[in-house]
Amino acid sequence: MSGSKDVPTDPQALREDIERTRAELGDTVEALAHKADVSARVKEKSAEAKEKVVGAAAHAVDSLPPQVTERVEQVRAKAAHVVETLPEPVAQRVEQARRHPAALMAVVAAVLLVLWKLTRGRN
Repeated sequence: MSGSKDVPTDPQALREDIERTRAELGDTVEALAHKADVSARVKEKSAEAKEKVVGAAAHAVDSLPPQVTERVEQVRAKAAHVVETLPEPVAQRVEQARRHPAALMAVVAAVLLVLWKLTRGRN
C-alpha cells in the first residue's frame, strides 16, 4: 500500500484507524448526498425565504399606526361577510388561500403598507 499515511501494525490501532476511516467516509457520503439532493436544498431555501417574508410582514404589521389597523379590521369584517355570500367555487378558492398563510400574510402586508402610505399622504 503506498501513500503518505503509515498503516498501523498493531491490531487495535488498525481497528481504530478503520473505524475513523469509516466515520470520515460516512460523513463524506452524507455531505455528497446532501449536495446531490437538490429537492431538499430547494425546500430548505424555500423555508428560509418563507420565514423571512413572514417575519418582515409581521414587523410591517406591528409598525402600522392604530388608525390603519382599525381600518384593516373594518375591511376584514366586511370581507368575512362577503366571503359568506360567495358562490361555492369562489369560496373554495378563498379556503385554499387560507391554507397558505405565508402567501396570504405577504399579500396582506403589501396591502397594509399601501394603506399606510395612503393615510400618511393625507396628513
